[in-house]
Amino acid sequence: MYKPILEIDLRKLRNNARVEKELLAKHGIEVMAVNKVFDGCVETAKAVLDGGIDVIAESRTYNLKKLKEALNCKTCLLRSPCLSEITDVVKYADISLNSERQIIQALSDEAVKQQKVHQVLLMVDMGDLREGIWFEHIDDIIDMVKLILSLPGVELYGLGTNFNCYGTVLPTVKNGVDFLHIASKVEESCNIKIKYLSAGNCTSYHLLDKGIWPEGLNHLRIGGLHEFGIEYVDMKYLDEFHHSSKPVDKACSDLYKLYAQVIELNSKPTVPVGELGVDAFLNSKTFVDSGTRKRALLAFGRQDVPAESCVPINDKITVLGQTSDHTIVDIEDVSETLNVGDMIGFELDYTALLMACQTNGVEKRFIY
Repeated sequence: MYKPILEIDLRKLRNNARVEKELLAKHGIEVMAVNKVFDGCVETAKAVLDGGIDVIAESRTYNLKKLKEALNCKTCLLRSPCLSEITDVVKYADISLNSERQIIQALSDEAVKQQKVHQVLLMVDMGDLREGIWFEHIDDIIDMVKLILSLPGVELYGLGTNFNCYGTVLPTVKNGVDFLHIASKVEESCNIKIKYLSAGNCTSYHLLDKGIWPEGLNHLRIGGLHEFGIEYVDMKYLDEFHHSSKPVDKACSDLYKLYAQVIELNSKPTVPVGELGVDAFLNSKTFVDSGTRKRALLAFGRQDVPAESCVPINDKITVLGQTSDHTIVDIEDVSETLNVGDMIGFELDYTALLMACQTNGVEKRFIY
């Protein structure tokens, strides 16, 4: 049975995880590996574990279940738990990100039932407007920490914050120092030492890269750095990591290649003939008349992977467009002969990788 193939290079992924772990350790920073783009893939989680990172983070509890049962590793739930899943969260996640009193209380009650200790990373919103207690509400943050310290079955893993995901707010020296000041006030009020100050995701690495990391921030939750080898703020490749040789603005990686089969070859005009409306997704389009050119029709579509996030391995191939089940590419300038049944390959960016790992319509294969 045919499916397009997603090829994942676990050797390069493992090496990137090892490099990342060592780079961050030099600055006193612990890291948990975010595996969510792979949709709970056991093989990719094992690769980063083999690279030396010992906590795997996912945003879906059902994926943590897969990883716990297969690898018995330490796990973190990246998205605040739903009240309806508290039993499974305590069972399959050692750590979870939290900001709501009711949920933390429910975690405590369930952890007592299961005779476990669940670790809480209390989130503080430093301005990006996603999860967390608003950074100006210091008293609320302190009260929540006191609650966690008072409850049985839970303990404080640390304070966390996030950047650049919803509000596009960048991690900076200022908001890093402000986060440190909040932590200091919590420690003073609660008479504790906070073990981890989790200062964001892979975009926070740019502060390290520039040599301006606020000392005292000692934890990150990272996926994109070891998955793509890109510093995402200044958009540059990091030579220590395996990464693509394509232009960095494509944001793709040769660790992940999608191969799809040619199902039709022909030469056609580059402008449709007839009165134009909208496409299957209700989008209007404009076309540039480049004459008649040779094209290939490929057996994957938008319901599998969005074509705008796929970068042809052969630089002479251009993506023209996509419908639900077909992708159309220009092959006029390709020197080698292509035939029906041949495979055309693409490197994938984060969005394409996310979708390729989510769908049942793509087969995964691994390079060990």
